[in-house]
Amino acid sequence: METIIEACKALDYSWLPQQIGGFTLVASNESDYTVLLERLIAGEEVLKVPIFHYQNNLGWRWSALYDKEVEDYTVHIEMPLFSFVDISFVRADLESFWKGLQDRCVKGLTNMLIEPANNFTFTYRRRGIPDWDFSEVMPKELEGFICDVDPAHGIRMINGSFIIGEYRKMDECTGLLLYYNELRDEYFAELRYKNYPEIDHHLDAKNLVDLTAVLREHLGPILKGLNERVD
Repeated sequence: METIIEACKALDYSWLPQQIGGFTLVASNESDYTVLLERLIAGEEVLKVPIFHYQNNLGWRWSALYDKEVEDYTVHIEMPLFSFVDISFVRADLESFWKGLQDRCVKGLTNMLIEPANNFTFTYRRRGIPDWDFSEVMPKELEGFICDVDPAHGIRMINGSFIIGEYRKMDECTGLLLYYNELRDEYFAELRYKNYPEIDHHLDAKNLVDLTAVLREHLGPILKGLNERVD
């Protein structure tokens, strides 16, 4: 791990744009890498070596790093209520990883989080999701929760899934995620309460007509219920 940290420390970051859309660059510096090395010397286990990330004012992150658990260099997408790996960037060696970032970093971040419609598949479009008028049943704010992902800007994940809605508390990992999975051709939701995931079947649906109906009936009460929980 020490060799990996030293190699990342020696990288040339000068080509990275300071801004991409509404995202600002935060690059690891010599001090950050020194801290990691000191932790290793002290016998601590270092599982991730952050290289750089881009972050917007919603706390969304597009992060390049080394992940010891999988022994790969990779890109993590980190949202308030979920995270996943962009497998198109995964590489076993730093040289090819860095070259791939130089070739596709701006495009990768843009397509994933700034202009996510670029990642919409034929199936997603055929289902009419980008053109669906969801405003009546998915308001921008509901029961104190903010909607910062909507179906017109759905985020493509892995295994055929899209996040088509996220309602979250701004200062805690509590809220609701609404999914569409094109392999199963179905809609469903997950809850997060202080970062603990829970399945909720009230928003299960097979088409947009049914989804509209269950959102109208259940979205408000579900979010209200999250507000009323007592530890």
